[in-house]
Amino acid sequence: MLIKNKYVSHTIRIIIGCVFIASAILKYLSIDTFDLYIYEHQLFNYAITAILTRLLIAAEFALGIMLIGNILIKFTYFTTFLFLAGFTVYLFLQPLLFDVDLSNCHCFGDKIILNHTQSIIKNIVLMLLLLLVNIDFYKWRKYELPVFIALAIVTTTAFMLINAPDFIYKKLFDSNVRIDVELYESTLQSTTKYNDFTSDDMLICMYSNKCKYCKIAAGKIDEIIKQNNIGTDKVRCVFWGTNDSTEIKNFFIECKIEALDYTVIPVTNFLAITNGKMPVILFSEKGKITQSVNYTGLSEKDIVTFLRKE
Repeated sequence: MLIKNKYVSHTIRIIIGCVFIASAILKYLSIDTFDLYIYEHQLFNYAITAILTRLLIAAEFALGIMLIGNILIKFTYFTTFLFLAGFTVYLFLQPLLFDVDLSNCHCFGDKIILNHTQSIIKNIVLMLLLLLVNIDFYKWRKYELPVFIALAIVTTTAFMLINAPDFIYKKLFDSNVRIDVELYESTLQSTTKYNDFTSDDMLICMYSNKCKYCKIAAGKIDEIIKQNNIGTDKVRCVFWGTNDSTEIKNFFIECKIEALDYTVIPVTNFLAITNGKMPVILFSEKGKITQSVNYTGLSEKDIVTFLRKE
């Protein structure tokens, strides 16, 4: 039933628009975890996934702006309804088609946690509210189409570049990290894991167990090797000094990944090796470091090519 009071109708429309904008911004603030969540559906490689997540967020943000600004409202109204209906159908089918975590749908990133059922309810409520909006209160304004085009271009460009997909970031910025190779080798030799860490081609991940970005990198690497059928023995970890093994176990638990073989080195050595940066991922050919990158420099193609080469 349509609302007859235009002020109530406008208020509902603006509220829905604000929800869309909040959803887009909160997803973008945790874009790395959102990328990983969508990648877990195993539909696309990581590069395509990163593009699609940003396009989705840009569309959501643009719809929110258009709802609030009452721009092309008939088009916006039906697009928003289809948007909500489509994702509601997806949520109903999700447990049947995909093996993904249902504890957080990432509708609002990792800032506001909504589980699978709560997300469906949220979408249904928004659709019911949208049905109350009376688009007869709308009047065409001649500048709306140019505004829509400009909005689409600006939002897409902004969300693509502010936190760019890794493959774009690598083209714009240098993702390589200079490390002290000699100190790394001598420090590794002083541990009991030297032979294990130099027996084959592998990724050596230099982490702090408290570092947020280390956990993001760990989750990303785990999902990439899992989807490409690469053994976890191809990935090893170097943590900076901690006398509590529980802290490292908790690192793997929080990342929701299988515990990997690791060693611990003194904090001073770790920081000197990485020049204070973390995480740093080393591409090690039987102990010889051929490349060292930060977590944004990790590409699925590079990892798979390196670990699968004969």
